[in-house]
Amino acid sequence: MIGLTGAIVVLLFLAPHQPSSDGLSSESSQMSEPPTVENDIDSALAIIASEAPMQGILLLRKITEENPTNFRAQYNMGKFSAQTSQWDKVIERFEAVMEIDPSFSESHYWIGLARFNLGEIDQAKNHLQQFVADEQDNTQLRDDAVRMLNQIK
Repeated sequence: MIGLTGAIVVLLFLAPHQPSSDGLSSESSQMSEPPTVENDIDSALAIIASEAPMQGILLLRKITEENPTNFRAQYNMGKFSAQTSQWDKVIERFEAVMEIDPSFSESHYWIGLARFNLGEIDQAKNHLQQFVADEQDNTQLRDDAVRMLNQIK
Protein backbone atom coordinates (compact mmCIF):
# COMPACT_ATOMS: atom_id res chain seq x y z
CA MET A 1 0.00 0.00 0.00
CA ILE A 2 2.86 2.36 0.83
CA GLY A 3 4.50 1.54 -2.51
CA LEU A 4 1.28 2.31 -4.37
CA THR A 5 0.92 5.61 -2.54
CA GLY A 6 4.53 6.49 -3.34
CA ALA A 7 4.02 5.64 -7.00
CA ILE A 8 0.93 7.85 -7.16
CA VAL A 9 2.80 10.76 -5.57
CA VAL A 10 5.66 10.36 -8.06
CA LEU A 11 3.24 10.20 -10.99
CA LEU A 12 1.43 13.32 -9.79
CA PHE A 13 4.75 15.10 -9.41
CA LEU A 14 5.87 14.10 -12.91
CA ALA A 15 2.49 14.77 -14.55
CA PRO A 16 2.41 17.71 -16.93
CA HIS A 17 0.97 20.77 -15.30
CA GLN A 18 -1.95 22.50 -16.97
CA PRO A 19 -1.89 26.27 -16.95
CA SER A 20 -4.34 27.61 -14.42
CA SER A 21 -7.23 29.75 -15.49
CA ASP A 22 -6.23 32.58 -13.17
CA GLY A 23 -6.09 35.18 -15.91
CA LEU A 24 -2.86 34.17 -17.67
CA SER A 25 -2.65 35.80 -21.05
CA SER A 26 -2.55 33.77 -24.23
CA GLU A 27 0.90 35.26 -24.79
CA SER A 28 2.35 33.48 -21.74
CA SER A 29 0.79 30.17 -22.75
CA GLN A 30 2.30 30.51 -26.23
CA MET A 31 5.75 30.71 -24.67
CA SER A 32 5.56 27.05 -23.69
CA GLU A 33 7.92 24.59 -25.29
CA PRO A 34 6.95 23.46 -28.82
CA PRO A 35 6.26 19.77 -29.29
CA THR A 36 9.27 17.66 -30.18
CA VAL A 37 9.72 14.15 -31.49
CA GLU A 38 10.85 13.08 -28.02
CA ASN A 39 7.66 14.52 -26.50
CA ASP A 40 5.63 12.67 -29.14
CA ILE A 41 7.43 9.43 -28.26
CA ASP A 42 6.71 10.00 -24.57
CA SER A 43 3.04 10.58 -25.41
CA ALA A 44 2.88 7.43 -27.53
CA LEU A 45 4.47 5.36 -24.75
CA ALA A 46 2.00 6.77 -22.23
CA ILE A 47 -0.90 5.85 -24.51
CA ILE A 48 0.52 2.33 -24.95
CA ALA A 49 0.66 1.97 -21.16
CA SER A 50 -2.96 3.12 -20.89
CA GLU A 51 -6.17 1.43 -21.89
CA ALA A 52 -5.62 2.21 -25.60
CA PRO A 53 -2.28 0.58 -26.46
CA MET A 54 -3.04 0.15 -30.16
CA GLN A 55 -3.50 3.91 -30.58
CA GLY A 56 -0.09 4.44 -29.01
CA ILE A 57 1.51 1.82 -31.26
CA LEU A 58 0.02 3.51 -34.32
CA LEU A 59 1.34 6.88 -33.16
CA LEU A 60 4.79 5.40 -32.47
CA ARG A 61 4.81 3.71 -35.88
CA LYS A 62 3.96 7.06 -37.51
CA ILE A 63 6.84 8.65 -35.63
CA THR A 64 9.27 5.97 -36.89
CA GLU A 65 8.04 6.51 -40.45
CA GLU A 66 8.56 10.26 -40.19
CA ASN A 67 11.83 9.94 -38.22
CA PRO A 68 13.48 6.69 -39.33
CA THR A 69 16.76 7.58 -37.61
CA ASN A 70 15.21 8.19 -34.19
CA PHE A 71 16.80 5.69 -31.83
CA ARG A 72 14.05 5.68 -29.15
CA ALA A 73 11.24 5.25 -31.65
CA GLN A 74 12.93 2.34 -33.44
CA TYR A 75 14.02 0.73 -30.17
CA ASN A 76 10.55 0.84 -28.62
CA MET A 77 8.85 -0.38 -31.80
CA GLY A 78 11.34 -3.25 -31.89
CA LYS A 79 10.57 -4.23 -28.30
CA PHE A 80 6.82 -4.05 -28.91
CA SER A 81 7.30 -6.20 -32.01
CA ALA A 82 9.08 -8.78 -29.84
CA GLN A 83 6.22 -8.73 -27.32
CA THR A 84 3.84 -9.68 -30.13
CA SER A 85 6.23 -12.21 -31.71
CA GLN A 86 6.57 -10.24 -34.94
CA TRP A 87 10.10 -11.54 -35.47
CA ASP A 88 10.66 -10.08 -38.94
CA LYS A 89 9.72 -6.65 -37.58
CA VAL A 90 12.07 -7.14 -34.62
CA ILE A 91 14.92 -7.74 -37.04
CA GLU A 92 13.95 -4.74 -39.16
CA ARG A 93 13.68 -2.40 -36.16
CA PHE A 94 16.88 -3.49 -34.46
CA GLU A 95 18.85 -3.40 -37.69
CA ALA A 96 17.71 0.24 -37.91
CA VAL A 97 18.80 0.76 -34.28
CA MET A 98 22.17 -0.81 -35.13
CA GLU A 99 22.61 1.62 -38.03
CA ILE A 100 21.77 4.56 -35.76
CA ASP A 101 24.10 3.39 -32.96
CA PRO A 102 26.44 0.53 -33.91
CA SER A 103 27.86 0.43 -30.37
CA PHE A 104 24.46 -0.42 -28.81
CA SER A 105 25.08 -4.11 -28.12
CA GLU A 106 21.49 -4.87 -27.09
CA SER A 107 20.55 -4.81 -30.79
CA HIS A 108 22.44 -8.07 -31.18
CA TYR A 109 20.35 -9.66 -28.43
CA TRP A 110 17.03 -8.73 -30.04
CA ILE A 111 18.11 -9.75 -33.54
CA GLY A 112 19.51 -13.00 -32.12
CA LEU A 113 16.25 -13.67 -30.27
CA ALA A 114 14.22 -13.03 -33.42
CA ARG A 115 16.42 -15.23 -35.58
CA PHE A 116 16.34 -17.95 -32.88
CA ASN A 117 12.54 -17.88 -32.96
CA LEU A 118 12.54 -17.95 -36.76
CA GLY A 119 14.81 -21.03 -36.72
CA GLU A 120 17.72 -19.15 -38.31
CA ILE A 121 20.11 -20.81 -35.92
CA ASP A 122 23.51 -19.84 -37.39
CA GLN A 123 22.56 -16.16 -37.61
CA ALA A 124 20.99 -16.27 -34.14
CA LYS A 125 24.14 -17.81 -32.72
CA ASN A 126 26.35 -15.09 -34.25
CA HIS A 127 24.25 -12.26 -32.86
CA LEU A 128 23.84 -13.84 -29.43
CA GLN A 129 27.58 -14.53 -29.13
CA GLN A 130 28.31 -10.94 -30.12
CA PHE A 131 25.86 -9.69 -27.49
CA VAL A 132 27.34 -11.87 -24.72
CA ALA A 133 30.85 -10.75 -25.65
CA ASP A 134 29.94 -7.04 -25.66
CA GLU A 135 27.34 -6.68 -22.91
CA GLN A 136 28.47 -6.61 -19.31
CA ASP A 137 25.66 -4.72 -17.59
CA ASN A 138 22.34 -6.33 -18.50
CA THR A 139 22.57 -9.65 -16.68
CA GLN A 140 18.96 -10.60 -17.39
CA LEU A 141 19.41 -10.39 -21.16
CA ARG A 142 22.87 -11.97 -20.93
CA ASP A 143 21.43 -14.94 -19.02
CA ASP A 144 18.68 -15.29 -21.62
CA ALA A 145 21.22 -15.12 -24.46
CA VAL A 146 23.40 -17.76 -22.80
CA ARG A 147 20.33 -19.98 -22.32
CA MET A 148 19.52 -19.72 -26.05
CA LEU A 149 23.14 -20.40 -26.98
CA ASN A 150 23.11 -23.52 -24.79
CA GLN A 151 19.97 -24.70 -26.60
CA ILE A 152 21.70 -24.19 -29.95
CA LYS A 153 24.78 -26.25 -29.04
